[in-house]
Formats: sequence, structure tokens, C-alpha cells
Amino acid sequence: MKYLYATICLGIAVLLIAQTSGCYRGRVHQPITDMSQGLPNPTRILADYQPWFGDREHINVGYSTQDPAVLRKQIQKAKSMGIYAFAVDWYGERRPFEDNSYAILQRVASEEKFHVCLMYDETQEDNGHATEDALQAFDKAYRAYIGPDAPGREAYVTYNDRPVIFIFPKRGHTDWSRVREAVNQWDRPPILIYKDQPPPEYAKDFDGLYAWVHPGRAWDPKGSDWGKEYLEKFYEKNQGSGKLLVGV
Repeated sequence: MKYLYATICLGIAVLLIAQTSGCYRGRVHQPITDMSQGLPNPTRILADYQPWFGDREHINVGYSTQDPAVLRKQIQKAKSMGIYAFAVDWYGERRPFEDNSYAILQRVASEEKFHVCLMYDETQEDNGHATEDALQAFDKAYRAYIGPDAPGREAYVTYNDRPVIFIFPKRGHTDWSRVREAVNQWDRPPILIYKDQPPPEYAKDFDGLYAWVHPGRAWDPKGSDWGKEYLEKFYEKNQGSGKLLVGV
């Protein structure tokens, strides 16, 4: 199974989980519905989803990500565009609004025969508690969203029957070996996928790597520097790494 992760509006970014033998390189400006044409089958498209709209501390865009009717419409639109799942920015219980948004989204996704998964955002705080924060968050994820007693568990994205969790690093103070040891006790140990490259001492703790498109220098108003150089380096550096690669 391959996954595509690409970038579109409303805070959605789209990715391709490719095997280490190859990755997606072309047609980045085509509609999402055209992206999977010619790619190895089966290919699935995931979209990064931001769940903070409606929070009073965030910009008001006119809707709430805690409104089931809104989520249902977004899921239906995503399905019509060929998107298989949302990878949802998630902070554990550090950000209750986003956590509650995800809980509602997974329930609606289950009802709509859609899929979701977590993208855990590491804490930015340099307070010596990053590892404990991660352990608590992953424990919550297992109990509430991924484990055998979690409601809507069938909607959670899996790869080779293992749940997929993306990691968005911040300050890098988490001891991922401790986290890996903890999640290996789950009934189905998760596939952990890190953005770009993890610290060398934690490389063994991750099953895959994903790209996160950004320009090589600064955003060009004309869009000429859209991140091609970065993506080429990401693919070339990680080919043959033995890791599951997520192309963008």
C-alpha cells in the first residue's frame, strides 16, 4: 500500500507513503484527483488537517471543527477529491480543544466510512517534561482512539494492520526510545513516522520518514521556489534507508 500526502487549501497538506523502492516526484500542480494516475496500485492520499477552528484563541473562519455537520461535509468533499484520510495535528491533552475536535472527527469518519490518524506535535517547551508529555499523549491515544476499546477504531489509518502515527518535531527534547518501548506494548505496535530525520540516537525508534514541503530560501510571491530542491534532497538522501518513505 502506498500513500500520497499533498498540500491544498483550508490547512490541508497531502502525502504519499511510498515504499523505499520508489517515491512520487511529478505533477505536483495537478488536481488531487489526477495525482494517483500512473502511480503503483494501491495508492492512498492522506491530507493533513488542522482541528483548531472555532477555538476562541484562534482566527475565526466562520465554522467550528467541533461541528459534526461541518466535519461531515468536509469528509464528503475530501472523498469526492480522492482523499482517503486526514492526518490530524494533535497535541494530546495539552490542547483540549484540538483533542475534542479529533474525537468528534474520528466518530464522524467512522460513520462516513472515512479514515483519520494522528500527527503528534511534540511540545515546544524546554521544561524537561517532553518525554512525559509524549508518554501521556500516546497513552491517551491508545485508550481513546487506537486501542481495542476505542470508539470508532475502525476509522483509524493502518499500514500492514498497524496504526500509523506521524510525529511533528519541535525542540527535540523527547526520549523516543522510551516512547517506542511503551508503544511496543500495544496490541498492535504503531508505525511511527518522523518529519525529515530524527536525531541519530533515535533513528531505530522510527519506522518511516515524511517530507514537509517548504522553499529552499524564502517564499517567492510568484511561487517559483515551491520546495522542489528540498523534496529532491529528501528522496535522494532516504532512498535505500530501509524506512517507509512518505512523499509529498
